[in-house]
Amino acid sequence: MKKQVKNTKYIFIFLALLVLASCKSTKNIVSYEKLKPISTNRLIKNVEENAFQYEGLDIKRIACVYETPDSKTSFRATLSSRVDDFIQVSISKLNLPVARVLLTPDSVKMINYLQKTYFIGDYSYLEKAVGAAIDFQTVQSIISNDVFSYRNDEKDKDYKEFVSYSDSGVYVLQSLKNRKLDKINRKGKEDKVERYLKKLDEESFIVQYLFVDPKTFKIKQVVMDDVSEERKVAVRFDDFAPVENQLYPESIDIRFTSQDSDMKMKIKLSKFSLNPDTDLNFKIPEKYEPAN
Repeated sequence: MKKQVKNTKYIFIFLALLVLASCKSTKNIVSYEKLKPISTNRLIKNVEENAFQYEGLDIKRIACVYETPDSKTSFRATLSSRVDDFIQVSISKLNLPVARVLLTPDSVKMINYLQKTYFIGDYSYLEKAVGAAIDFQTVQSIISNDVFSYRNDEKDKDYKEFVSYSDSGVYVLQSLKNRKLDKINRKGKEDKVERYLKKLDEESFIVQYLFVDPKTFKIKQVVMDDVSEERKVAVRFDDFAPVENQLYPESIDIRFTSQDSDMKMKIKLSKFSLNPDTDLNFKIPEKYEPAN
C-alpha cells in the first residue's frame, strides 16, 4: 500500500495532471482535412482564448484506474480549486480516505491517512517527480486546458523557442525548432545536448508537444519527452462535454514510460460545478507525524 500511495503524486500533476491536462479514439480516421496554416503566436493565443474559465471549480466524481505491468488498482478522487489560490485533491478507496493533496502558489502539502503522516514543502517535490520545472501556474494551466511551457522561464514567456505545424488533422505546438532538434539528436552530437542544456541552465533535455484541436482549439494531448533520461509522459484528453457553456474533458489518459517503468492511469471525470465560493478544507490531524 505504501507504493500505491507514493504514486498518488502523479494524480494531481496531470489531472486535467491533474496534473493537464484525446484519451481514446471515438472513430477511425483514414483521411484528414488540410489545415489552414497558422502562426505559432496566433495558435497560442487561440488556445488561451478557449481555455476553461472559472473562479471556483469542483469535480466531485473522479474515477481512476492505475496500472503497471505487475499490478492494477482503482480509487476515487475529488478536486476543488479556486483560481490563483489553491488546488486540492482528495483520494479515497472503498470509501476510506487515502490521501489529500493541497497546492498553493508557494507550497505543496499532502496528508497520508493510511500512514498517519503529512508532508509540507515546495515545488521541488513535484519537479523531482516529473523531471522538469513545475509550479502552481503550470498545474492550473493543465486543469484549465490552457497552453503552458514546462521551462517556467521568464525569458521565454513569449514561447519564442516554440514552433507550430499541422499533423494528422491537428495543430502541434513544439517547444524546439525541428532544425535544432535534428542537430541535437544526430548521432555523434552528444556534446550539442550538453551545450544546449548549459545555455538554458537545465539538467534534462525535454521536448514538449501540445496537440490542439483545429475546431475548438482545445488541447487534446500533452507529451513531455525527456531525451536525457529516456522517459516520457503523455497526457491525452477526450470526451469533451459542456460545463456551463464551456467544454471540459470527461476522460483523461496518462502514461509514463522509462527504461524501467511503464505506468498508466485512466481517469473519468463527472459532476462538475463552477462555484466561485469553493472553500478550502485541509487540516492536518494533531497526532500525525512528518513524512520521512
